[in-house]
Amino acid sequence: MLFPAGGDAEMRAKELDTLLGHVRANKTVRLVAGREFGRTTLLNELEVALIALGFSVVRVIGDPSLTNVKYAVLRETLVPADRLHQQATPSEVRDIIAIELSHSPNTVILVDDAEWLDLPSAQALAPLFDRGTIAGVFVSAPFQHLSPEQRVVSHILRADTRVELKALSFEQVGVLSETLLGGAVSPEVTSEIFSMSSGITGIAADIIRAAQSQRQIRKRSHRWVTAEHSLWNPHLEETIERLISPLQDGPFRLLHALALAGNLTAEQFHDFDAESAEALTRAGLITTFKDPHGQSRISPRPALVTDYFRQRPIDLLHLSAVRLLEQLSESSTGGGRRAERPRLRIDTRAQHSDTEETHNAGLARYLREESEERLAVTSREWRRRPDVVRAVAYLDALLQSGGYTATATEVLERTSSDHARDVDLLQLALHERMLQLEDTPSTSKHSAALRTRFPEYAGALEAYSIYVSFSVDGRSERVEAWLANPGDDPEGFCATIAAYIRTASGEVLPITAPNESGTNLPLQRVIGEQARLITLVRHAALSDSIEDMLIDPLNLMPGDDPVPFLVDSYVRSQLLLGLGRVSEARRTISRALSIGDLDLRFAVLYAAMLRWSAFLHHRDGRADIAGSLLSESRSYGELRGPMPGMRPEFGDALETLLTGDRQASGARFLEEARACYERSFLDSSWSTLRFAFQLDPSEAALELMDQLGTHPTYHWAAQLAEFSRAALRQDPDIILHISGLSGLPELASAADFLEDIEFYHRDKGIISSDEYARAVNEARQSFQLFREPLSRVVFRHRSPAVETLTPRELEIAPLTATLTNREIADRLTLSVRTVENHIARSMKKLGLSSRTELSTALSSVAKASSGMQSE
Repeated sequence: MLFPAGGDAEMRAKELDTLLGHVRANKTVRLVAGREFGRTTLLNELEVALIALGFSVVRVIGDPSLTNVKYAVLRETLVPADRLHQQATPSEVRDIIAIELSHSPNTVILVDDAEWLDLPSAQALAPLFDRGTIAGVFVSAPFQHLSPEQRVVSHILRADTRVELKALSFEQVGVLSETLLGGAVSPEVTSEIFSMSSGITGIAADIIRAAQSQRQIRKRSHRWVTAEHSLWNPHLEETIERLISPLQDGPFRLLHALALAGNLTAEQFHDFDAESAEALTRAGLITTFKDPHGQSRISPRPALVTDYFRQRPIDLLHLSAVRLLEQLSESSTGGGRRAERPRLRIDTRAQHSDTEETHNAGLARYLREESEERLAVTSREWRRRPDVVRAVAYLDALLQSGGYTATATEVLERTSSDHARDVDLLQLALHERMLQLEDTPSTSKHSAALRTRFPEYAGALEAYSIYVSFSVDGRSERVEAWLANPGDDPEGFCATIAAYIRTASGEVLPITAPNESGTNLPLQRVIGEQARLITLVRHAALSDSIEDMLIDPLNLMPGDDPVPFLVDSYVRSQLLLGLGRVSEARRTISRALSIGDLDLRFAVLYAAMLRWSAFLHHRDGRADIAGSLLSESRSYGELRGPMPGMRPEFGDALETLLTGDRQASGARFLEEARACYERSFLDSSWSTLRFAFQLDPSEAALELMDQLGTHPTYHWAAQLAEFSRAALRQDPDIILHISGLSGLPELASAADFLEDIEFYHRDKGIISSDEYARAVNEARQSFQLFREPLSRVVFRHRSPAVETLTPRELEIAPLTATLTNREIADRLTLSVRTVENHIARSMKKLGLSSRTELSTALSSVAKASSGMQSE
């Protein structure tokens, strides 16, 4: 079943469901998470949920101050003190506990800070879980250096399975914000909280509460918004001081200097003071991310640390940090070639460096700071001399800062058109058109000046008007008349709009090269990039080479312009969903949302990504996040476009699905698919129709599929409809209808349709004949034979020998260069002997002779393996 039922409205809903499933199966679970990720809150929610299900819950909390006191924890939380004597053996205590627990059926023991249990208490508790009648959840912090006693406790309390909490994603921060504020939150507020908190639950909650109390965010209409560029306020100082108070002088000075700089290259940071860098890594106060140029960088974690140090007065500590920065700069630019360095340890030793969520937060903060700096510079330059060139730069910076509408009108009115170049004047005229679409009073003097002074550019303004009309009404008579003679302009804007309309209507145009000159208008890049990537997908589908597009990521333009990355993520996520790779599609679109700017040039694309991400999160079992994303997307209800998810009706149908009414949701998706087809939005029509049929298999949906099949782009849809009809009528010869399907997308769709039709039959109580059941099994086997399985993460130069390694060997290998066997054992909760055996077998299989070679060969592969296991 591809559309799971919705979960509860908790931020960690999926993790909570996972824990409940393990506990109900009488399994012991090790919950690995730092306190900053909200593990105690999750444990409280788990306790409430278990009690509601009829379980008896016992909470045991480890205490560092009582680790040397025999049975201290059990006396405080489980058994009356007078029944536990110091002389009692662990087996005697175990029997006493068993008698106590026998009075309550379905007992679950939740052990918080399990590594801080005293050893006798752990020895008494462990056998209870081995009997299979009592379930348990052991909560431990990740990657700690354990004492010998703690190591023994960890080995005694063995778990059947493991659940790990990671940093909050952008979408989860949105859910947290809605929960604490009691209403929808604008994307710019969510993005700011996400980048400031680096996804740390407690920090994000503190930022939200402080911003609300200081009225930095206000509720307008139906959602919380802000007009400020930063949510920092003095009430957050205590939050940061709790984090940095344990630091020694060296790491403190280095963190202070890093905060003043904002970010440094990873190599530069580590080489300057490796010892302090490692201390900050172990404290979890730095994060690693790649900037748009692909270079690894280090920044404070959470990013709120940067705000804390930057707002402090200039004192001795500040001057000391400045001197440290100067020394660091001198060391990085000094003459002479430096000796070859070992591989950067930060990448493997910090749990905060290899998670996608913290990477996104670091990159989001980096782009935000670059945008704010660019805005400050362009604003100052324009106010000093308000000419057209500076006005264009200022307006572009405003677009990416989220404060466009409030200021753009003033800029356009105060800027003179005199002595303006043709292209610059065209950009000002387009800004006027954009503001008019926002129902904002705006001048038209630049449009008039363009038509008078540069009449050859007048066609570009008409092309923009056609683009807006097509986005709403499709290929109307007006659009068709314009397409017959689109005209021309020196910048090629008319040609870009014409290509976009034809591509969005299902036509297959020749492949064009990506824009590398940077001379095109920013809006033109947004529109042209969408058309180019969709054309690439069309050609790949015709040549059955979709796999090549996914194996080799499309070439994105370096620098700060997010357009290529956003468009690529949007298109790629649709391809991944079409191939059934839901989790990978969700992660792809999530990363784009977390670092995307609220630029009006691609606001309709951003709205589509919000709705698309909501759909993917629902498919991945996170209905809570899906609801939050839909709330955000309502702010863009007036924007429309031809691509999947760009119309608000898609969100309305999904909102119905979140209520659990599959049939009603299927009807709304089908209605939207028809509306898109009537407007010649073929890609949107197919995507929406596919969801409609999966939710409610019907002949009405298949008739629309037949109509789509008359278009060359979707010629295979008619054959897919015939296959689906055969499955609906339970035709024993269903296997014959598969032979007409050859491409990967249609085979994936057919496999999905078959499963949904089977669910539909079971739900309606329709009994299958034995002959048809055998035919279904044969069809499933055929899909497995015809569909080439795609690796979730593919590496261009992966050694065939790597395929022979087990998942555990893939997990251990990257750690061998920087961790001892004992440290690896502690990190993965294994014995040292087990770690030694895995390393020896891995080196033998790969023909390697050193631990460093093993780590280098397997580092990226291990991350891929970890990603597959998480799904």
